[in-house]
Amino acid sequence: MGSKNVYTLKKQEGKLNVTRRASLWEALGYLFQEHMVIALTGGGGKTSAMFTLADELADMGKRVIVTTSTHIFYPEDREVVLADRAGTVEEYLRGRKEWFSDPSGQVLVTGQPAAEGKLKGMALEEMEQLPGLADVLLLEADGAKRLPLKIPREGEPALLKNTYGVIGCAGLDAIGCQWKEKCFRWELAEKTFGWKTDKSLITTAHMAKILASSHGTRKGAESMEYRILLNKADDEDRLSLGVRVAECLGEDWSGRCVITSFSMQ
Repeated sequence: MGSKNVYTLKKQEGKLNVTRRASLWEALGYLFQEHMVIALTGGGGKTSAMFTLADELADMGKRVIVTTSTHIFYPEDREVVLADRAGTVEEYLRGRKEWFSDPSGQVLVTGQPAAEGKLKGMALEEMEQLPGLADVLLLEADGAKRLPLKIPREGEPALLKNTYGVIGCAGLDAIGCQWKEKCFRWELAEKTFGWKTDKSLITTAHMAKILASSHGTRKGAESMEYRILLNKADDEDRLSLGVRVAECLGEDWSGRCVITSFSMQ
């Protein structure tokens, strides 16, 4: 696991104060549930956040399965079982008795082989059976073509029925840029939010609206424990942009917002 910087925000005396946290798990403020499912949606930083979280949970003694309902790059440095059925994963784990008996945490990645060195998810009905094999199932549930911001189309994201928490992600490097360059499905901005994207650059207010809206990154997660993750706060200027996005989110969401910077090795 590479280096990470994780921050939360709290309003005091009318101002959002930034606090550095020891871990992403601590910053998210989730409570452990049995056979917990956490999904990541949106744009920039989902995969980095997912594996950071997986390693933190393993360090806490948890058994973690990582998968996707879209596509992720094949993680060469991870234990991977190629499978299109939950039963294949279960059979694999039966041969690894330490998965069930060893008190130390572990991470297993699963998916089907896909083009361009990627893994793709198994069918949702198969994925629904995976949580029973782990303490935590982490699911990348949205694709964004590696762009930092996304507006979902109909049928997106692909969430499991019993998902406990959803982390809506965006990369702060989208702010101040052209929509076509940094937002996946930018052409939906006018229909979804009424924005003329050909006449404006992406602003902190735009990002906040997409992240908090049930027509945006929060789509499908209205009844779930939703958190917002602003990634790529790689310097003080980006961190300041993150605070500005959180201010645009308002009190309802700024306290459930996490700002991060990951350097994966």
